[in-house]
Amino acid sequence: MGQIVEVTWDSLAKRGEELCGDWVRVNMTPDALTVVLSDGLGSGVKANILATLTAEIASSMLERGSSIDEVIETLAVPLPECQKRHLAYATFAVLQVVHGRDAYLVEYDSPPLILIHDGEVAELPFTEREVAGRTIREAHFALENGDYMVMVSDGYIHAGVGGLYRMGWGWQNIATSVRRWAARRGDAHQLTHTLSRTCLKLYDGTPGDDATAIGMWVREMRRATILTGPPSDTRLDDEAVHKLMAAQGTRAICGGTTAQVVARVLGAELKVQWQPPSKRSGHSHRSKIPPVAQLEGVDLVTEGILTLSAAVERLQQADTVHDLPSEQDAGTQLARVLLKSDQIHFIVGDAINPQQIADVVRGKPMRQIYLEELIGELEKRNKQVTVEHL
Repeated sequence: MGQIVEVTWDSLAKRGEELCGDWVRVNMTPDALTVVLSDGLGSGVKANILATLTAEIASSMLERGSSIDEVIETLAVPLPECQKRHLAYATFAVLQVVHGRDAYLVEYDSPPLILIHDGEVAELPFTEREVAGRTIREAHFALENGDYMVMVSDGYIHAGVGGLYRMGWGWQNIATSVRRWAARRGDAHQLTHTLSRTCLKLYDGTPGDDATAIGMWVREMRRATILTGPPSDTRLDDEAVHKLMAAQGTRAICGGTTAQVVARVLGAELKVQWQPPSKRSGHSHRSKIPPVAQLEGVDLVTEGILTLSAAVERLQQADTVHDLPSEQDAGTQLARVLLKSDQIHFIVGDAINPQQIADVVRGKPMRQIYLEELIGELEKRNKQVTVEHL
């Protein structure tokens, strides 16, 4: 099913500052991933502007096909070295990964990337060269399923200075901590959260420097296919069902009539555990969502519009799957499927339910309105979303 790099990050601002002087830019396409971490000199607003400018210029140029040499030559003009301290106004690290496997890393005055491979800290094949008067480190390496990577700013290296670690947490100690954590086989979010929590603890709750960690986990890509709404023409029913059942990964149906169509075409029994709203647990909006049904070969079967609306609400309140409530209502289950998936394909039937004509908003059916909101939330999270109408 292909390989992907799951990415999350977290930044801690220096005590007394509202803005963090580090900046992260992540860009994902179906074929490639680009991660840029920049650390602006100093802290606060000035550092934030310097880091943001560096990361955005680098990321935008690389996305347009510029070479790293062209990027550095461009950055050397607006971001010269500090003449007094002979430090770069903003350091940066850029990681590019193609097809989840082929990695290229370039670092300028930033802590080295940590790679955990086969349970050990891997030594990267760095080479150094000079570009526009700047010395950069580069490495090309291959990634395998199960690898972990971490990029950190200097704030992590210096965490705990004068306390638990006399000279700070240090790169080697951080790498050892990541290696030990990797044995748990957690995801990127859990890795980043653990690092951030430890860093904050070493600073005794008040960071002495801006500190950013980017956690990455190489894993198999997850796909989901969602069929919602019957096709506009009943002659397309077989095609819609075939597309759903031939799809790899998680399969879901949103819509009672849609589920009946699939059950009829497959000749399978649709098992509905119906409960009237008055007898469902709780008295919240979630208790009004119709329960899920069961259909052999399909992982999740739900009602349509109410469930789509609830899923949008869940996504608006949760950044990752870990932020979702523990409830098992249909809306939360659908949101969980979507947040766990990397590639999501919607098969949208365009038949109009006569009972819902009055619910058309701005010339569009409510189903389409909620789908557009749902897709917008997913794309904010770098999910790869495709849609086809029948």
